[in-house]
Amino acid sequence: MARAPLFQEDLINRYDRPGPRYTSYPPATEFHDQISEIDYRDWARTSNEEPIPKPLSLYFHIPFCSSICYYCACNKVITKKKERAEPYLLDLYREIEIQASLFDPDREVRQLHWGGGT
Repeated sequence: MARAPLFQEDLINRYDRPGPRYTSYPPATEFHDQISEIDYRDWARTSNEEPIPKPLSLYFHIPFCSSICYYCACNKVITKKKERAEPYLLDLYREIEIQASLFDPDREVRQLHWGGGT
């Protein structure tokens, strides 16, 4: 017969608090509006000039679902009309082009994540 797991009350008390839903870095709790577009562009340029630029991680959010998953907390649009995605995808393509123009074309992309819809 399996033994019941042991719990450490001090650890439960220490970590018994809400946190970001995803383990992204930085977590959403750290987002703020103190960084301007100029700051971001300067950061991108400076990061390209490092002797060995750090690899990039990319995330693409496609928020269209044909049905709702009640456990899902992602930003989403529930629709069976696939044409509703077209304006969003056109904007996403434009955003990809804008971001790509900020980084050296030979910059390594180490991670590519897709999220959002089913």
